[in-house]
Amino acid sequence: MVASAEIDAPIQIETLPGQRMTVPDAVKQALDYCNAGWLDISTDICGRILAADPGNAHALLIRGIATYKDRDPASAVAILSDALRRDPSSSDAMYHLGMALLLSGQFDRAGLAFTCAMQARSDYAEAMAGLAEVHRAKGDADGAFALLQRSVALKGNYSPSYITYSLMRFDRSLPPEEEGWNRRREARRDRPRLTMASLGSYGRFAQTVNEYVAVRLYAEKYGMEFLTPDWVGHAFFSLDDPRLDPSVLPEFQGWLRQRKDFARGFDERVDDPFRDRDLFLGGSPVNAMLKERRADILSWLTPRPCWNRFLEPPVEALRRRGRTLVAVHIRQTDWWNQDYTPLSLYLDWLDGLWPTLEDPVLFVATDEPSVVPEFARFNPTTPADFPVRWEGLEYLQDFHVMTRADILAISTGFFAATAAALNPSPRLLLHPAEGNRGLQPFEVWR
Repeated sequence: MVASAEIDAPIQIETLPGQRMTVPDAVKQALDYCNAGWLDISTDICGRILAADPGNAHALLIRGIATYKDRDPASAVAILSDALRRDPSSSDAMYHLGMALLLSGQFDRAGLAFTCAMQARSDYAEAMAGLAEVHRAKGDADGAFALLQRSVALKGNYSPSYITYSLMRFDRSLPPEEEGWNRRREARRDRPRLTMASLGSYGRFAQTVNEYVAVRLYAEKYGMEFLTPDWVGHAFFSLDDPRLDPSVLPEFQGWLRQRKDFARGFDERVDDPFRDRDLFLGGSPVNAMLKERRADILSWLTPRPCWNRFLEPPVEALRRRGRTLVAVHIRQTDWWNQDYTPLSLYLDWLDGLWPTLEDPVLFVATDEPSVVPEFARFNPTTPADFPVRWEGLEYLQDFHVMTRADILAISTGFFAATAAALNPSPRLLLHPAEGNRGLQPFEVWR
């Protein structure tokens, strides 16, 4: 007689050589490999799961995601449709089916899938962004804009919503007499190419700026053209990079290995650099702010003149209030480990600094306005005091003021650090010392 424990024992499968695990654990492993860019391994694990547990909806979902990330959205449609049949209530299956349909150019079906996902989950920001892309593809800019506003309000750190919403804000900010911000030069045909279809889609503004600088420097080092999609940095800065065909899909396969190989080719000269391919790095793996290229980088990352009407009036207003512009960046939200710098560090530093300055004026840039009253004794200025508001793009006004400050004290994250790098003539730059022991001067260029 067989023991009941043996009868009820969960199915175990070999996912990788020498590794056996239960089906739920195998599903988690397949998802981990998919997210890490090992799409072939993820797909193989899903196949092993389905051999042992035919119709496993989770394995079908992950296989479908891996398939469209591997630049085969047409095949993914069938897989994800099967996943949805197995689990009709899965909002994730609806959303990812919508993505595969969108990438396949099946806009009506994609719109239906995204709508169903939003009906199943009213706060599904990613599905709203997907439906916005359907509206854009059909020429309904107003419908897309309204959906993106909702998506950004729900999940402001979701990069695809953020980039598309920002680009539409740029379009709506242009004076009638302006030709537009999307200036492009033709790519040279006698040079190899690098492309980055994912630029701006995985990370916020400053992270993407650093990624752009890294890949542009890499491309120049090896004599290549760098083609880019439409992204916030191209709209904001005076760039003219050749335009990447929007039908090109990101090369997600093996992206963690790409990061290592890219960093090696950036720091050293290698015989086998990336060439004639799309790069997916998931953020820059190197500090691209090279001191020897500072002049070039500053020339690239100069705001377009058409945005001066939003950028210069705040700086001019601050300069009228005082001779020495001091800016502090206080980050209190949207940080993955919530390792916020105590306000006391900035207040104590300002107490000692203020009497030594000639006619100082303080600007406080922060994602948490409730901290501003703590600086009351320094009579601070905030974006609420700006003479002109750049609706939806206020963060770029903050950024620009920090690039013009005489003295800048930053907090954690890329945003203020990138502003510090693009400040052409700061007197003093400070950041939190290790362990938040105080503020210390730092060199942003390496």
